[in-house]
Order: sequence, then C-alpha cells, then structure tokens
Amino acid sequence: MEPTEPPAGPPGPPQRPGDQSGQGQPSPQYGQGTPPPQYGAPQYGQPDPNQPQYGQPGPPQYGQPPYGYPGGQNQLPPQQQKTSVFAILSLVLGVISAIPFAIIFGIVALVRIPKTREKGKGMAIAGIVLACLWLVGIVLAVAFSDSDPERDASGQVTATADVAPEKLRVGDCVAEVQEGEVQDIKVQPCSQPNGGKVYAVFELPKGSFPGLDAVQASAETGCTDRWKQLREQATDLSDIFYLHPTEDSWSLGDHSVTCLLAPR
Repeated sequence: MEPTEPPAGPPGPPQRPGDQSGQGQPSPQYGQGTPPPQYGAPQYGQPDPNQPQYGQPGPPQYGQPPYGYPGGQNQLPPQQQKTSVFAILSLVLGVISAIPFAIIFGIVALVRIPKTREKGKGMAIAGIVLACLWLVGIVLAVAFSDSDPERDASGQVTATADVAPEKLRVGDCVAEVQEGEVQDIKVQPCSQPNGGKVYAVFELPKGSFPGLDAVQASAETGCTDRWKQLREQATDLSDIFYLHPTEDSWSLGDHSVTCLLAPR
C-alpha cells in the first residue's frame, strides 16, 4: 500500500446534512466579527430616529396643536383692571372732610363697580367711613360746646371751658375777646386774669333777619345804653364789645346780644 498524503491544514467543522459548501454566504470564521448591518435597518440596542424616546416628546400629530401653544391659539395677556374714578373722589373728599360729596361719590362707586368690574371698592368704603367719622366729630364738638360751663351755687364759673356765646351770663369772664364771627369763646373764673367781662345780655326783636348792618347797629346801641344805665366806672381803660347773632344763627332762633367790657 502506498502511503496517502495527509490533508493540508486543520480539518474544518463537519457540515450539516443538506449544506453545500461554497454556496450562499460564507460562515463567519474564528476571529472575524459579524457582518455590518444594512443601511436604514435599526439594530438591537440602537434607537429608531423616527420614534419618540422615553422622556422626549415626539413630533406633533395631525390635528394636534404644536408644543408651547395651548389650545392651538396664542393667548392674549389679560387687560389691566381700572380703578373707579368715583371711588378715588370719595376717598379724597373723605380725607378733606367734604362730608356730603364723599358719601355720595362712595355710594355711586359701590353701585357702579359690580357693573363695570372696576377696582376701588375698598377706597369707596374708606371714603364713606372717613366722612362719617368727620360727621360724628362735628356732632360731638357741637354737643360739648353747647354744654354749660361748670358753676358753683352762686352761678360763678369754676373751670375754664369753651362754650357757645349764647351760654354766657352776666358776670362771666372770658379769656379773650376777638372781633369777627365767633363760634366758641373761652370762659374762665373771674379770679384769673381775663380779657373781658359780661355786663349785659338782651334779646333783639323777633321776626325775619333784618340784615347784618341793622343787627350790628341795634347791638351797639343796646350795649352802650345799658352800660350808661349801670353808672359804673371802669378801673382800667376799656372798650365795649358785643356778640350778636348772624343770619345763620338767627334762623336757628338765636336773637340774643351779649355785651362785654374788655380792657385795651
């Protein structure tokens, strides 16, 4: 027997039945990688660029608004709410004690604000409250000014107080006498240095207001005559003063004249 020559190289892997060597694609050999993927075909572990990934929004679908535009329409900024002019006027007038106008404008503002949807309800309420506080203060001031001063059993004033001129009596002493219209006058005990003393009080004839000049003339004549009737002599150089009613006080029933002797 002739010796046979061994085959060159290591023996290959056994072929499965039905396989034909040399046909189709060659099997990968040891040390060689897998063939490269075909273009456009997604591989395992690689994201598809056409599909949205987790946590990232995908492209907008047909009929859906784009991102960032709610409702598919641009939203206009809301208009700034205006403040009621009547409310502002009510507050300003309430501060400066224009009582009737502050109350009227405040009520108008409270009625209009629900219809016009304006701001200023609090300002209107504040204006009305301020006007009411001014009104209460005036009423209290008038009430205290109309009260009689403190007197002893003989009728002499015992404490200094501001009183209305019609509250003065004969023998009362005042701190100061001023010319012009007088709303209140300070009365005090005669033991203190005073600016005048009441020596006569009388009433003018009732009826319609005769006019300011006629009232002043009647007051001056009446006070001068009554001083002469007293036949008194002033210890110091003095003048006669008189407090007379005005047209407004006349309409309220004030017809009295108060005569004072005041040192110069």
